[in-house]
Amino acid sequence: MDVIRKETTHDLPSLHFDLIHKILLWLPATSLVRLKCVSKSWYHVINSPDFIKLNLSHSLKSNSNKSLILYAHNSLYSLYFHDLSCRVTELPYHQVMANFASPQQHDFKVTGSCNGLICFRFRDNNLALYNPATRACKVLPQLNFKRLSSEAEFFYDCMSDDYKVLRFAELRNPRETFLYSLKINAWERILGPPWDWHWKSVKFPGILVNNTLHWMDREHKDIKCFDLSTRRYYVLLLPKKVSPTYFPLLAVLKGELFVVTYYFDIWVMKEYGVEESWTRLFRCPSTQWNDIYKSASSGCLSWGCELSIACSKDGCKILVGCLRGPRNFICCDLQSQEASEVEIPSLLPKRFSAILPWVESLIPLSN
Repeated sequence: MDVIRKETTHDLPSLHFDLIHKILLWLPATSLVRLKCVSKSWYHVINSPDFIKLNLSHSLKSNSNKSLILYAHNSLYSLYFHDLSCRVTELPYHQVMANFASPQQHDFKVTGSCNGLICFRFRDNNLALYNPATRACKVLPQLNFKRLSSEAEFFYDCMSDDYKVLRFAELRNPRETFLYSLKINAWERILGPPWDWHWKSVKFPGILVNNTLHWMDREHKDIKCFDLSTRRYYVLLLPKKVSPTYFPLLAVLKGELFVVTYYFDIWVMKEYGVEESWTRLFRCPSTQWNDIYKSASSGCLSWGCELSIACSKDGCKILVGCLRGPRNFICCDLQSQEASEVEIPSLLPKRFSAILPWVESLIPLSN
């Protein structure tokens, strides 16, 4: 038996490396980090820029390895949406803290998430980028300007294949605007917006679609935009049936611009920039909305802050998560047109201050 077992094992054909490469593309970044130890060839493949981009592209297109990221009092959590239930995992963040000797720096806020990278803002307004999958961290060069907005827009510029951060000054004139590039690790001064950049002007965070940043007008009347390629500012109109009294908020899913209202109406812009292409995907029945409204914490939904959406793998259900707490996660079934609350594991804290889309990746923070 031993001889037969040895011969059988010896005669088993090894997998062709092209097939192994295809299998690896399906795996999440945290698993790939561990698999680097298998062999030198695996290490070089997984570390190669082409593989890292392909792995990320696969995750984005297949809706796998995608989730929401939540921040609550110096803690990070990833939330994976599976039908009517969610899986929550706490993410490491201490590597970010280790870059600062001063205890005052330990008070930070998540201000952006893009392709597996997270942007942190600290109490003194400095910024850092962090990849929870690889545990890599990078502190951005200090920007010496006293009247900076407390928010920072972190995004991927597909035209220049570069990760960037946009910051505005809270001034009427001159309107100072600064753009950071990860490729050159430096800030540059660029053209400011035609409106006063202040918390009364727009709702954060910005939503990136079509290589353009989008912000909801503070009065919910329109969408303010900044084209990263042309560096031009312009305005998009909301769907005609969406009133400012519906308190619409912006979100992104599969590269498309979404509008979600307080009544859980979900609209998508099918053809970017074409007002007539706004299409309503979901309209919450009034009876279900009333039940959700009554059961939510404090007797009402916490609306008007950050909002993010996720999609089930079959694309039939959309999870709407609104800032403030676990009672604000609603599943919208696009087929049955029914809405229901989603069961959130007890690990998630009762209150959090950031909710953003997130996908695991191997994107490096050094050139």
